[in-house]
This record gives sequence, structure tokens and C-alpha cells, in this order.
Amino acid sequence: MGILHKLRKSAFWFVDTLNGGKIRKHFDEIKWVLENPESDMSKKIKSQNLYNVLEHSATTVPYYSNISHDSLSLHDFPIIDKQTVRDNFELFRSQTYINAYAHEVTTSGSTGKPFKILHDKNKRKRNTADTCFFAEKAGYELGSRLFYLRLWDKQYQKKKMLAKIQNIAAYSVDDLTEENLAMMVSEMENYGSSVNIIAYSSALDTVCKYIEEHLGRPLNCKVDSIISIAEGLSLDLKGRTRKYLGEDPVSRYSNSENGIFAQQKTNSDTGNFEINWASYHIELLDFNEDKPVRLGEKGRIVITDFFNYSMPLIRYDTGDVGVMEKDSVTGSLVFTKIEGRKMDMFTNTKGEYVSSHIIHHILQYSGIDQFQFIEDEKGEYTIKLKVTPSYDHKDEKNIIEQYKGYFGQDAIVNVEYVDNISLLPSGKRKLVINNYKPSENKLNEKPNVPSKCSDALI
Repeated sequence: MGILHKLRKSAFWFVDTLNGGKIRKHFDEIKWVLENPESDMSKKIKSQNLYNVLEHSATTVPYYSNISHDSLSLHDFPIIDKQTVRDNFELFRSQTYINAYAHEVTTSGSTGKPFKILHDKNKRKRNTADTCFFAEKAGYELGSRLFYLRLWDKQYQKKKMLAKIQNIAAYSVDDLTEENLAMMVSEMENYGSSVNIIAYSSALDTVCKYIEEHLGRPLNCKVDSIISIAEGLSLDLKGRTRKYLGEDPVSRYSNSENGIFAQQKTNSDTGNFEINWASYHIELLDFNEDKPVRLGEKGRIVITDFFNYSMPLIRYDTGDVGVMEKDSVTGSLVFTKIEGRKMDMFTNTKGEYVSSHIIHHILQYSGIDQFQFIEDEKGEYTIKLKVTPSYDHKDEKNIIEQYKGYFGQDAIVNVEYVDNISLLPSGKRKLVINNYKPSENKLNEKPNVPSKCSDALI
């Protein structure tokens, strides 16, 4: 780590000390809870944080005004989702924070519908501490060079001076031209010290393909950490990232309105995600009833945010699907699978849910540059492909037969060749679109998960 990196790190914590050391206190608490998950102190901290936000919500948030204060229980609170908050925005605002500082977070997500939430100052500091902790776990050292590939829209756009102070090279995913990719690769190789990368998975894929096609060799620089965010990290992409960037990427599970929920462990063959129990209480609930699923079963990911007092989100259904099991070493609960949104999963011709992981098997066919899977209606599917000259059109028949194996032999599978698959307004590339809504009598069916699918969709 160079002297400038050390100075940046020292300056960050020095400024925090001048402001009361609040980020450091959060960081130390997160570190203690997650590194000592079964200790009495950790259990006490989590229990107290949960009680505090429940009491605050029942006392000051109009939406929760009917919750009894006598014996506060998490299960007295209803399950909510984005639409609930949209429809009752003012009712979710804590009356004690109405005139206090509020940072507005707006996201369109994958649906395109705007969603807004307010964060208070302490929530912002907690998120900063979470970011520092999980980045460090991935191998990033505060102050070192970070190449950050995301959609740098108005909400997230960093001023040049701030980016320089934080040592961030910001590249927007909606402008990854060959010229900009060449500039970024050159900057990485000539930086003179180790670098780090955080990127949407689709952007990471674009970088690897550029290196493969234009350099034909691994990147000539030391990469300390690679964090994949926002989208699925396939086993194929993991392999190419390892080959061309020299480091195993880890996938992070987070959202804009809350923060970091979990991150894959480094140097682990399991692919399990360490859950951020320090900042959130997380439940896995049945698809159709508000009751817990058993360990090893798929369920809706429902979170309670301990630290956003300005607009508390209690039992907030993220729309994502996951599987939890006990870690064999620590004994704490981890995510073994995160499937992405339920609305982004397929149904087969019988109406059963099918894991969206199956899309990545398309990459066994050479010459495919971009792809997108669409469930048009019951039993009918479209696979959009952007292909290179090396693609063999004779593979189309094999692709259709392979995916009939997942969807059903009576499925209608069409392959459509396109010039480009456009990005969402968020800058992400949607790989799965489900336009079919299964009938209610099929919702009780258990998801049908192919045994080969083990990589996480975020």
C-alpha cells in the first residue's frame, strides 16, 4: 500500500474522529457482531437494535400507530413492500424526524417504477461503516485505487475533486465505448500500484471480453479485490474474471433503499453469502403465507432495517428469493442461494417455478456476446441473442432442445437474433423478463431448481 493510500485512509478516520467517531463506532460494532456471531454480546446487540427500531416505529411512525406498545414483537408488524411505501409515503415518515436532515434515495429498480426512501444521518453513517467492513472483507484497503463501474446518474455522480480524494476512477456503464475501455485498461496497467474493482456484473463481463479480444492475455497489474454488484455473477464470468483480471470476484447482495445485506465469502468453495446480521434482521418467508420456511427451502427475503429511523422499514419484502442454511464453521445462518426477484423467475409449462440460473448455460455455446430470456406467456419463451461472427447457427437447434428440457418438452422456444440488448434506465442489463403471471392455484408449487445451478443472482 503506497504512502498516498495510507494518508487517505488516515485522513478518513481522522475526519470521522473530529465528527465524534460515529462511523468508527458503527464499524467496530459490525465487526464484533459478524466475527463473534454466537457470543452473548452479539446476541444482545442485535436484540437491542431490533427492539429500539420497533419501539421507535410504534411510537413515532403513523403507519405503525396501531401496534401495541405493551409487548413489542416483530410479528405484530405487517409485511410491507415497495408499493405499500409508495401508497403511504407520508405515513412511513417518523414524526420526530420530519424536520431533521433527510437524504433522499430514489431508485427505479428493475421494474422502472420510481421508488423513494429517506435516510437520516445515522443511517448514512451506518451504511458507510457497512461498506468499509464488507469492502475490507473482499480485500479492498481504504484509500487504495478503486475502479467503480456503475450508472453514474445525478443521484450518484461524484464531483471530480471528491473522486480524486477518495481515489475512485468512475466509469459509467452507459458509456463503456471501446475508447473508454481502452483508457481504463491502460490506466489499470500503468497505475503503478494495486487496484480494486467494483462493478455491475454485465460491466465486468464487458471488461473481460475487451481484454480477451484486444489484449489476448491477462491484465498486467495487481488486482486486490473485485466486487460484483446488482446483477447475477455466473460461474462462466467468475472463470473469465479470474483468468483476465487475476482475482476471484465476490458477489454482493444489496439494494439502494437499504444497503448491504450479504456478501460472498472470499477463499471459499461454497459460494455462501455472509449475512449482515449486524445491521438487519432477515426472514425467509413462504411464497404465499407470512410464515418462515425451513432451512434449505426457498423463501421470500424480508428485511427489517435497524438503523433508518427517518423512514423505518419493518418486515420489508425485497422481492428477492433466497435459501438459508447454517454455516458449518461459525454456526450462523448464511445465504446458500440468492435467486433474484420472484418476478424474474420462470415458470415451466406445468406452472412450476424454475430457477433463473438456467440462463447461464447458454454460454457453453461459443460466439454469444449478449443474451436475454423472456417468458412471453404460458409455455412460450423467447431467447434474444446478440452473436459474433464465430457463432454457429447450427447450435440454435441444440439451444432450443436444451431449454425445452428446463421449460417442458411441450414448450415453444423461439430464438431471436438482435443487434443489441439495451440497458435499463438503472444501467443494468435485464437478463430475465417474465411477462407471464401464473394463476393463483399454481403459486403453492415448490420451485423446480436444476441441480447444476449454484451461482447467485443478485
